[in-house]
Amino acid sequence: MRAFRLEGQHFVETKDSNQATLILYDNPSQDEMDDLHQKEEIPLDFITDSLNRYMIPRKETFRNSQQIDIQLLLFLYPLIKIDETNRLEYQTLPISIITLEKKVIMIYSKEPPFLKNVLNSNGNYDDSLFILQLLWQLTNEYIEAITRIDDMIENMEENIVHTTRNEAFYKMIAINKSLVYFETGITKNHDIIAHLFDNLNESKGSDAGELLHDIRVLSNQAKVMRKESDEMISHLSEVFSSVISNNLNNIMKFLTSLTIVLTIPTIIGSYWGMNVALPFEDDGFAFLLLVGVSIILGILTVFWLKKKDYL
Repeated sequence: MRAFRLEGQHFVETKDSNQATLILYDNPSQDEMDDLHQKEEIPLDFITDSLNRYMIPRKETFRNSQQIDIQLLLFLYPLIKIDETNRLEYQTLPISIITLEKKVIMIYSKEPPFLKNVLNSNGNYDDSLFILQLLWQLTNEYIEAITRIDDMIENMEENIVHTTRNEAFYKMIAINKSLVYFETGITKNHDIIAHLFDNLNESKGSDAGELLHDIRVLSNQAKVMRKESDEMISHLSEVFSSVISNNLNNIMKFLTSLTIVLTIPTIIGSYWGMNVALPFEDDGFAFLLLVGVSIILGILTVFWLKKKDYL
C-alpha cells in the first residue's frame, strides 16, 4: 500500500493513510482487503474485482451505514507481457477507482505503466480532475499500444516475402490476441466514458467537462485505430498464407524439375544396359560418351524448363 496527500496541486507520499487523499493498493493481500472492507465499509466486490482479469468495466455506487456514497469506476488498461515463447503481446487488466468522501482508493493487480505520469502531473482532487487525468492517461495508453502494434504489422509486411518460418504465425497470433483484449477494453471503457460525459452535460463548460470531452474523443480514436489494426492483420494473414502457398509451389516446381533432369541419365543407362547388341559396346570410351550425352540432355532440359518457367 502507498498513500499520498495533496499539497497544492502535487501528490506527496505519506506514511499516514488517515491523512491521505490517494491510496494505492498493488495486488493487496487478504488482510489488506479485509481491513479496507471493515474500515471504509467498501463492498468486497469493489475490492476483489480489480484482481480478476476477466472482469469488465462498470460504474457502481454504494451507500454505507454513514450515508456516504462510495463510487466504483472499474476500467481495463493495457499491459505488455511476454508469452511462453518470449514474444511480446498485450493483455488487459482491471483497475478499481473507488471514490470516498475525502479520498480516492485505487486497486490493481499490476501497476499500470501510466500511473507515474499521473502522480507526477498536477492534481486537483476537489474537482475530480485527478480521476479524469488518470482516465486520459489510461485511454492514451491504448493509443500508444495500438501504434506499437501497427509498427509490428508494418515490419512484418516488409519481411513477409522472405519468411517461410512459423515465427510470423506466432507474431500474428500474439497480435490477434492483443487486439481481441483491446476490443473488450476499449469498447467497455468507452461505454463508461460516454455515461460519465452524459452525466456531466451541465458542467460542459468547466475544465472537467472539457477534459472529459477530450477523453471521449480519444476513446473514439482508439476504437477506430483498433478496428483498422484488426483489418490490417486480417489482410496480412491472407497475404502471408498466399506467400507461403506460393513458396511451397515454387519448391514443388523445383523438386519436380530436378527429378526430371536426374531421370535422364537413368533412362539412357537403362537402354544401354539391355542384354542385346548395342552401338559402341566394344568401344572403351562408351561410358564417357553416355555420361556426356546425359549431361548435354540434362543441360538442354534445364534451359527448356527455365524457358517455360517450370524451374
